[in-house]
Amino acid sequence: MSEPAERGRSSDLFGRGMIYVLVWSMQMVVATVVSPVLTRVLPKDQFGGLAAAIALYQLLITVALFGLDNAVEMQRVEDSDPSRSRGLVAAGMIMAFGVVGLCAITSPLWSSALGFPSSTGLVLITLGWTAPGAGVMLSLSLLQAEDRLARFATVSLVSTVGSQLLGIGLLFLVERTALVYAWGGVIGNTVSLLLGIVWTRPRPGGLTDRATIAAGLRLGVPLMLAGVAQFVLSAGDRFVVQRMLGPEQVARYQVAYTVGNVLSLMLAFTTRAWLPRLKSITSSEQRWEVIAASRDGVYWLVGWALIGITVSAPVLLRVFAPASYDPASLVAVVLVVGLAALPVAASGATSQVLVTTRQSRPIAIGAAVAAVVKIVLTIAVIGRFGLVGTAAATTVAIAAQAWVQRVAVQRALGFRRSSATSLGFVALACLVSTASLELPQQGFWLAARFGFSCLCLAPFFLALRGLQRGTGPLPLLRHP
Repeated sequence: MSEPAERGRSSDLFGRGMIYVLVWSMQMVVATVVSPVLTRVLPKDQFGGLAAAIALYQLLITVALFGLDNAVEMQRVEDSDPSRSRGLVAAGMIMAFGVVGLCAITSPLWSSALGFPSSTGLVLITLGWTAPGAGVMLSLSLLQAEDRLARFATVSLVSTVGSQLLGIGLLFLVERTALVYAWGGVIGNTVSLLLGIVWTRPRPGGLTDRATIAAGLRLGVPLMLAGVAQFVLSAGDRFVVQRMLGPEQVARYQVAYTVGNVLSLMLAFTTRAWLPRLKSITSSEQRWEVIAASRDGVYWLVGWALIGITVSAPVLLRVFAPASYDPASLVAVVLVVGLAALPVAASGATSQVLVTTRQSRPIAIGAAVAAVVKIVLTIAVIGRFGLVGTAAATTVAIAAQAWVQRVAVQRALGFRRSSATSLGFVALACLVSTASLELPQQGFWLAARFGFSCLCLAPFFLALRGLQRGTGPLPLLRHP
């Protein structure tokens, strides 16, 4: 493991901590890479059904875990004896398989209400990759808390990269349907679960450790409820779009969301990867100072990435989807989805403060408020503004969530405001990204857009390098 004195520093978070972020984010990277293949290999209604199945997986795995994956991390960092955290892993696996089994038995009662045809087995196959996937998440939590990077990366990559590549292979070798692709997830997650069990050695005796399970659930259940509300924010609108606009519009929205949501996903992985490292800071005041400084650094990274993704959106959309998806009309959706990364960064920082102090209830309250805002706004705007309105409802809802969490943290520990330079740069990035919507989307302009986006990589990596060295996001402006 890393030296305790080094873990949790800002330079550590942007250094070794970013390696964990990279591993977590590989599922997003591979999903982005295979998306153009899926949109061309699968019929549009099949791709839309697959997008809805992935959304179902995200919801069910959140419920099945009861937030115990986060509890395992906190338990392991707090406790020098790994036996209790290993027992919590075993208890979490049993509970997860029980929840998924119950969902499988009752699936005829609810699957059609979500728009899934009763004649396909896509729901059951999705459940078949959810059960082992929950066990994989628990294993990854323990491996990350113990800083066993090589084994963590192996389990994670087999589950994510391996599953999706296997699914693509099955599409070409067996049959080009969403059902066949989903089998890749079942096989990949099962293999990963077996590796995780071997390397974490879940302790069966933990099933009777009521005190540890109760403590884990006190932290985890509010996070689970927040996760369900977060699902409504990020993926639940697929079901609304599927019922109101049809599966073809789900497919179009999924493509635009895949491009624009890259930033928010990266931030979610960052929050997750940094938790055990931040927990190693014993002083809550000092921890909050580190989180606030890291949040401002993240704002700089998000700003450069937002400009790059929005400006190059017309090019990326044409890569990810054929002309039948009308990619030109989806650029505005990409921008609005990308803007959500800013409140995600803010809420991620306050979430880190709350989880590491085992105060998860405000996170659940904030997520519930956001879910209500999302539902009300989506119903109000989807008919008139379509996919852009749906995306905007998500961004506004996440901003509401960030505000609720800020209030909770301010009452408990006081609030560390962001620097004027970081906020000013974020505002500039939003203006540049919005202005890019007026640029042409054909001919020479496509190449110019892509070239400008590539140039944004230079200041992005310079800022990241400065944060890794502890000199800040503007190392070139500082004296040696």
